[in-house]
Amino acid sequence: MKSVRLVLLGVCALALLVACGGSAATVPTALAKNDSPAPATAPLEAIITGWKTEARAGLQLGSVLPESIVEEAYTSSADLTAVDEYYNKQLGAGGWIYRKRTPGLNADGFMLSGYEQGNQALIIGAIDLTKFGGTGSYVYIVHGTK
Repeated sequence: MKSVRLVLLGVCALALLVACGGSAATVPTALAKNDSPAPATAPLEAIITGWKTEARAGLQLGSVLPESIVEEAYTSSADLTAVDEYYNKQLGAGGWIYRKRTPGLNADGFMLSGYEQGNQALIIGAIDLTKFGGTGSYVYIVHGTK
């Protein structure tokens, strides 16, 4: 549970770091989306629920307009390294700036990255589903406008 708490704290801190001023931006389409849901385990559900709650609250605390917040969640057959590389490449090519203070990919099976572009703030969290009896990755994206 220590890693869960660290991830939730990271989401809050990350949301505060990525809110800033500027122009509108586009988030890239998802990587290898699956139709199958993530495995229904209590620990995984607790992490996902915590991310959603903390990310929204953090973005709003960072002056992101609540009505502008958009969430997307999906599973992917890709592993965390592929998810991380995909978003770094796609977002970088689209002019998004990676927030170096965000934890990124870690060995505990989590990825948490923040980006900004103009007045747009974006958080991408991903979980290695093999740690919860599944396959691939669960990806949660939340973004909004300041």
